[in-house]
Amino acid sequence: MSYYDDFNYPPAPPARKKRGGAALAVAFLLVAVLAFGLVAGILVGRGLDQNAALPSPAPVLTDTTPEPAPDDRQPVILGNTPDETQFLPDGPFTRSQVVEIAAPSVVGIDVTVPMSGFGGRAYETEGSGSGVILSADGYIVTCLHVVDGASEITVTLNDDRPYPAALVGKDARNDIAIIKIEAEGLTPATTGNSDMLTVGEDVIAIGNPLGELRGTATSGIISAVNRPVRVESMEMTLLQTDAAISPGSSGGGLFNASGQLIGIVNAKATSNSAEGLGFAIPVNSVLKEINDLVRVGYITGRAYLGVYTQNVTMRGDGGDFFGQYFGTSCVQVADVVADSAAERAGILTGDLILKVGEVTITSNADLSSVISGYNAGDKTVITLQRNGQQVEVEVTFDEYKP
Repeated sequence: MSYYDDFNYPPAPPARKKRGGAALAVAFLLVAVLAFGLVAGILVGRGLDQNAALPSPAPVLTDTTPEPAPDDRQPVILGNTPDETQFLPDGPFTRSQVVEIAAPSVVGIDVTVPMSGFGGRAYETEGSGSGVILSADGYIVTCLHVVDGASEITVTLNDDRPYPAALVGKDARNDIAIIKIEAEGLTPATTGNSDMLTVGEDVIAIGNPLGELRGTATSGIISAVNRPVRVESMEMTLLQTDAAISPGSSGGGLFNASGQLIGIVNAKATSNSAEGLGFAIPVNSVLKEINDLVRVGYITGRAYLGVYTQNVTMRGDGGDFFGQYFGTSCVQVADVVADSAAERAGILTGDLILKVGEVTITSNADLSSVISGYNAGDKTVITLQRNGQQVEVEVTFDEYKP
């Protein structure tokens, strides 16, 4: 699987089909803009996967709306200190007022990414995206696929000031990353409550489309909430909007009529027969992850097994005309991380992982999905096949720390 941009590459495979009526195939594209057809993304398929860093689900957020201040203003909840808390009067506002409020919090991002070409020849390519300021001292959230693998990151503020940026932390599962610039007095976004959004509600997207039109604002509505979307290899639950989303918009903000950040733009549908299908990560779904990345640089509480695995097929009896054998698909341990949960449980290189708990494992994707349902400290039984015999071991998951 790979990510395709708009530079003479074939379209990505369809992501899902529309239910009812004629079937409509729609491919979903992560919307960073990258030169020379650079493919930038997350969780690209590979032969050998590390399942030592398998994530657990984000906790359910029951109430992200802060208590009103005495003067009925809404405080930001993503600042580092009370001094960084920005207050805004309650909306709704006109579109121009929303842009005036929100645009100073949105930045353009340019990256340089080292690549390897034919014969191992090294070269560099460039890409662009967007980001949203989280704190007055320079923490910025963007999409991981905008900055992943970058050797250089440059942030340009709404007032055209450029700053070099450093990667603080990243979360592949949610396609988010935190970068930091050395600046003071920035305008952080005010965070809204994406759980309270309704279909038809007005929204404005602000970003850096095509990597050249920084500060562009497009308006639309919330077309759907909690939309399950498969973006390449990632299963995500996103906000859907008909606000115009273009390459380069990734990491930009989706704002409600009160000028509050309610989503992080990350994808669009690419099809000649589909228009106005943009997607954003609901801000409530990643509040814990954002704050963890800012404070400690990784997501706390996620289960860590500590194995590298590869997909294998156990041969069955006989084979077809071409000598191909049919058998059971499963996962083989290619390596065990020292002093990990897997090593302490007695898992060995060469073991076949058949089950985690009561769930049968047939692929690396299965293993990742199942372990993502556990938290650090949880216990479960893993069923293995070793030297033709089934073995059960009890595992207590560690916490993943990159």
